[in-house]
Order: sequence, then C-alpha cells, then structure tokens
Amino acid sequence: MTAPSLPPTTAAPRPPRGDSRVGGGAARPSTLSAELLASLAVLAVVALFLVVASVVFVTAVVEDPTHAAIWLTILVAVDVIVLVGFTASMVRRLVLQPLRGVVATAEAIAGGDLRSRAEATGPLEFHTLAASMNRMTDRLLEERAQLVRAEKLAGIGRLAAGIAHEIGNPLGAIHGYAHLLGREVADRPAGHDALAGLEREVERIDRIVRSLLDYARDRRLTPVAIDAGAVLAGACELLTAQGVLRRIQVRLERVGGGEARVVCDRHDLEQLFVNLLLNAADAMEHEGRITARIERLAAGALRDARATPRARRDDPPGAPPAGPRDPGSREQRWLESQPARADVVQVILADSGPGVPPELTERIFDPFFTTKEPGQGTGLGLAIVARIVENCGGTIGVRTAREGGAAFHLLLPAAPAGAPAAGTPVVSTTSA
Repeated sequence: MTAPSLPPTTAAPRPPRGDSRVGGGAARPSTLSAELLASLAVLAVVALFLVVASVVFVTAVVEDPTHAAIWLTILVAVDVIVLVGFTASMVRRLVLQPLRGVVATAEAIAGGDLRSRAEATGPLEFHTLAASMNRMTDRLLEERAQLVRAEKLAGIGRLAAGIAHEIGNPLGAIHGYAHLLGREVADRPAGHDALAGLEREVERIDRIVRSLLDYARDRRLTPVAIDAGAVLAGACELLTAQGVLRRIQVRLERVGGGEARVVCDRHDLEQLFVNLLLNAADAMEHEGRITARIERLAAGALRDARATPRARRDDPPGAPPAGPRDPGSREQRWLESQPARADVVQVILADSGPGVPPELTERIFDPFFTTKEPGQGTGLGLAIVARIVENCGGTIGVRTAREGGAAFHLLLPAAPAGAPAAGTPVVSTTSA
C-alpha cells in the first residue's frame, strides 16, 4: 500500500452557482403578490373596456333614455358577473387549489401517514410552504427513527449488562479449564486442536460481549480539539503494521492543506476511523483501494457545492460531473442546521468494494444489522461509528462511490480557535 501521508491538494474548480431550489432548468414560479398584481391589472383593463363598450353601445344603439337606462343596467350587471367570475377563478387558481393540496397533505400526516408529501404547485409561496412541510415530515421520520434507535439502545444496554454478568464469569472459568486441559493433552494433537478451537470460540464470545458493552454503555468523554487527518493517518499506520491493509492501496489527501481539527474524544475518533477502515477492508476481501479525502470549509459553501453538479480533481477528461445531492438527505439537513459561516470538517472514505445497495444505506447503521455471512461479524461496527459521530455533534451517510464501492461521508463541526488541544495520539485497536 502507499504511505499514509496527507499531501496538500487544491480543490477542483466549481461550476457557477445556480438556483438550487429549481432543478432541471425549470422556470422559477412567480410570487403570489406578482400573480395578484398581474391578474388585477388584467382585471382593471377588462373592466374599463367593458364599461367603455357598454357606454358606447348604449349611446350609439339605444335612443330612448328609458330603454338606455335599462340596457345600461343590464350591461353593468353582466360586467359585474364577468368580473366576479374572473376574480373567483383567479383566487381559486392562485390560492384555494394550492392550499387544498397542502391541507390534504397536512391531514394525511396528522393521521399518521408520514410518507405523504406536499406537491409544489401555485405561486412561489406555496412552493416554499410545500418544501417546508416536506422537510418537517422528513424530520419527523428521522426523529421517530432516532427514538426507535434510542429504545433499541436502552434494550441493548440492559441485555449487555445481563450478558456481561451472566456469561462473563462462566466464560472465564471455561477459559481457565481449557488451559488446564491443555496441559493434560499436550502430547495428543487431536485433543490439542479441539482445545485450541474451544479457546478461539470463547474469545469470540468475549469479543461480542465487549462489543455490546462498548456500544451500549455510557462512559465519560473527554472531548479535545484534535486533527482528524492525523488520527486517520495513525489508524492507517496501525492497521498496516497489523497486516490488515497489506494488499490494499490507501490514498489519503488533505484538500487545501492545514489542520482539520474537530472537538471529539480521542479514543472515540480513533475507534471511528479504525471501524470504517476495517469495514472497507472486509468489504473488499482485503484487496483493493481505499481513498480518503479530508477538507475543512464553510458550511454554506459545502451546502451550495452539494446543490450543484461538480467535477473532481482526479476525474478523467470528459467525465460528466457528479449530479446534485438529494436535498432531503440526512447530511444535507444537517448542513442546513449549521450557520452558513461555521466551519465544517468533511471526511470522505471510499473503497473499491461491492458498495451498499440504496435500500440499505440507513439500515447498515442499525445495531446487529450486517450483510456478512453468519459468524463473520456482529453488526455493531457501523452502529458504534454512528453513535460516535452523534456524540461529536456530526452526521454520517453512505452512498455509491464513482469507483463502484461505498463512500462514507462524515461531517463534523470544526473546532473553534480557543478549543483545548489534544496531547500525543494513541491509536486504539478496539473495533466491533
């Protein structure tokens, strides 16, 4: 593999910014005030024309003053009916129809159908209202998922505590007895192999129990300002020394140079990167490529960049730029919650493995969910990663990389200037 250095690179030039609220070149809807003013202007012109036409008609055609008054009254009544009908049609088209759609969606959501989405129709204000309602619904879904996850966490905590108490001591006793039996069967290869398998499986059970405790238990955190790039490089060096990344080419790059410091517990951040690297290595069957990209930039700039197509620095000539990100994604909603001028550290870790199917991009962070064969994983590695990211105040998502594998996008608030700095890094090998 290549040396895990972080050479400064320059960011790819971005295309001109466009209106991210309207995609595909669609015309931007007019505001309600503009629509009303235009309609009223047309209404005033029509009313004036009808009045003038009525007066001219009565003056030119009707000679009897009594009949002229009657005809004038009839024409004025017709004019009023036409104007009222035009006004009612205008109000129904500009206000009532879009409002009925929004009300129907709100009623469906109130009835528990959180999959309902408001259709953006009518003037710009109703487009904005529909988008706000849809974001609110997405947020409700996210909060419900977090509530379910919190309930799972509480259940796992109780389960882990019981398992640690009920299984921990018997496992220790079994391990001790296996050592004693090993002395008795040292001269019998078959017995020695059986005991070695027994010890191996006991250690695996112990690792599962420890993973449960690592995921479920609350421990005292000591957040400090730490350079995420340095921690990632240290994790790569550790796993390389252990042979995990021996046949994997790792490319680490820091865009723009300088430190990308975040406020996080050092042990947690080390464990986060170790788990992501181990997950990528397992997905590629320990042979392939891993690309990590670290960048510090303003939240507003990152939000705008994700809303417009952009090319990467290492794209081949003529390659189409990546399309805009889904504005309803978890990362995009997190960016919208950050102040535009606040700095954000973005870490992208992509591999050349099989990738993650779109329908599993949220489930892979659930505890005990795994796509590995039975006995090959506990399904807690990415769940621990998601918990650590939440503890650091950030968010994480996964999508398909252009290399074909999985690309994990990690967003963390950048450390402020006065945050306490970390000491000497000590990379942990803890992984679920």
